[in-house]
Amino acid sequence: MAALDHRLELLPFAVGDAPGYALTHLTRSHWSVRVWGRLGPFWADAFSLGLAGARISIRRGFARQDGEGRWIADFLLSPGTDAPEPSSLDFLSLVLGGTAPGDGEPIVLSHYALDGSPDVGPALYLEVQGPDRLGFLGSLLRSLARLELSPREMLITTSDGEARDRFFLKTLSGAVPSEATRRLLQTRLDAAVLPAPRSALTALGA
Repeated sequence: MAALDHRLELLPFAVGDAPGYALTHLTRSHWSVRVWGRLGPFWADAFSLGLAGARISIRRGFARQDGEGRWIADFLLSPGTDAPEPSSLDFLSLVLGGTAPGDGEPIVLSHYALDGSPDVGPALYLEVQGPDRLGFLGSLLRSLARLELSPREMLITTSDGEARDRFFLKTLSGAVPSEATRRLLQTRLDAAVLPAPRSALTALGA
């Protein structure tokens, strides 16, 4: 389905400070929404949890912040059968409406990598994989926000029922997270990882 294949390199830079969005109806069951402008540090978790509350899944997407603090983001949406028509939603209010209530369901992961990229630069790199569910991204972003970690770039993908997401994280001030914060994040991620199946433990000699 090439028409739904989003590419990070095709995303333009944000052209202005004023927040805005554009919604496109791609197929009967898929929509694309593009968001841009100066947004709050935790706009993505409020946006994602707000969509989950409306029964709309984020299937894949990209987002990045430029050096001037402006965002450009593009998400592929899949409304549930009981979801409202996406064109009836005010996506800007989801972005700018502050913190969405609640944290969503607990996060469950099958794998994660922290500081795992050779091209991290001045940021903390996080990659996660886990069983996809409605609100997975929002719950994960809210957990990061609890540690005052703000993604400055995101790559969101879902395939065969698995979410595979990558983030470049900074503090609210734009600094690289401290070692203490990294350890706190690692502890939370460890707690979210599913235990290995018994067959796998047996193969490892457990």
